[in-house]
Amino acid sequence: MECCKIIRGYYLTGLGQEELAYYFKVTEEQFEDLNLKVGDIMITFYQNQEVITSIPALVRVASLITDKTIVTQYLNSEKIDGFPMLPIVEKYKNFDPIVFKHIMEMYQNMKEEITQLKLK
Repeated sequence: MECCKIIRGYYLTGLGQEELAYYFKVTEEQFEDLNLKVGDIMITFYQNQEVITSIPALVRVASLITDKTIVTQYLNSEKIDGFPMLPIVEKYKNFDPIVFKHIMEMYQNMKEEITQLKLK
């Protein structure tokens, strides 16, 4: 990958924003094209501490790491860990916080329904 920037972000799921921050990388060109800023919602793939999936996922950008020395440190740790920072696919331009709140409510309703079905 050509020289890049690092994005620190949090996954947004049906439960809300996850607690753990993850790091993602974008090329210099993509960084400029997407005009990234803190608070943007990005599309990538879902991962956790054990697995990387092909499932598309939303990430809220928490910080942009552009210092070349720090970026190099992150890229070196990626090689040492043998676990890549995932790419940012695209900026999610139509994110609606009201719809996201609705998703969280629907997920909570589904969890309650599962609990009720288990009691029967």
